[in-house]
Amino acid sequence: MTTEQDEDLRLLRDSVSKLLDRAGGVGRARRVRDDGAGWDATVWGELADAGVLGVATPEEAGGLGMGLPAAGVIAEEIGRVIAPEPVVPCVALGIGLLHRLCPDDPALENAIAGQAVLAVAWQERGPSGVSDAVDCEFSGGTLTGSKDWVMGLGDDAPVLVIAKSSDGLALVRVAADAKGLTKKAARQSDGSSLAALNFSATPAEVLAEGAAVSTALADAIADATALTAAELVGLSSASLTLTLEYIKTREQFDKPIGSFQVIQHRAVDMQLMLEIAEAGVRESLAAMENAPNPQARARQASRAKARAATAAQNITREAIQLHGAVGYTDEFDVGLLLNRALVLSAWLGDAAYHRRRWLEAREAEEAAQ
Repeated sequence: MTTEQDEDLRLLRDSVSKLLDRAGGVGRARRVRDDGAGWDATVWGELADAGVLGVATPEEAGGLGMGLPAAGVIAEEIGRVIAPEPVVPCVALGIGLLHRLCPDDPALENAIAGQAVLAVAWQERGPSGVSDAVDCEFSGGTLTGSKDWVMGLGDDAPVLVIAKSSDGLALVRVAADAKGLTKKAARQSDGSSLAALNFSATPAEVLAEGAAVSTALADAIADATALTAAELVGLSSASLTLTLEYIKTREQFDKPIGSFQVIQHRAVDMQLMLEIAEAGVRESLAAMENAPNPQARARQASRAKARAATAAQNITREAIQLHGAVGYTDEFDVGLLLNRALVLSAWLGDAAYHRRRWLEAREAEEAAQ
């Protein structure tokens, strides 16, 4: 990156960091969780006004055109305060699909402006978990089937659905109050929710069909995977910061526990894990900008997620250990960070899944040469 680009990212980070701290920081995540509100509409509007939702969207589609590295900076700040707003799912999936497939649709402008939260339903449940097939069907203007693990679903916002049609995959839009649509939300350990949707001859509007939908979906999922990795880096950093502050003040045998060499060694290990994950994720985001094909983008996304998920789980668990028994109590923020790390590590595939995916992609590339 050029010096000018580095400065732009620094200014973006400072702006988003101040906005989120002013909104309440980590403590707000606990309040929103306890209220069961899902997320704060006022904060969502402020994020949109700051250009956050359109930061990775090309300028010709109404965004800022700053690319994935800028979106990664935002995701890190979202992770640092465990912001409950579904920024990554909306930016990477909802807005990502629209600007690739139908940039002239008014919904894209509305989403970038924060007037609607675009949730995307593409995963389906099979006998052993996520199904590789798409069985949800769009035919004759209606949708039939089911979707699971939908993140960021609003009460009044439409949902974008990936379904099979006569021309291959289709991207369709379903109104929030559409006939035949039923929703069931399940609460996760961090207080956020995932929705399961069922469609019974539900009216839907087709936005795009064919091979372009498959390509756009693959790119959007890769973006969401890499940005989730960046969010994990942000919460790992917050966990380390809280832990360092705690071991400097917690006393045992009349001295801070941070003065003991064994504690210092564990803190250094956490710092190293964080720096390696941070460097890997940022490098992957930059590489995805100029990747020659969707397979290369997916491989970089898997690399980022595997590294960040492993680091986040190790760092947050070590943070709990160094806090001692109080780390398990709800009033200590380190527990909130651990729960969020567990949720994000599982979403879109855990570390083991992405290591296997990375290896398979590399072997396929070598075989094609």
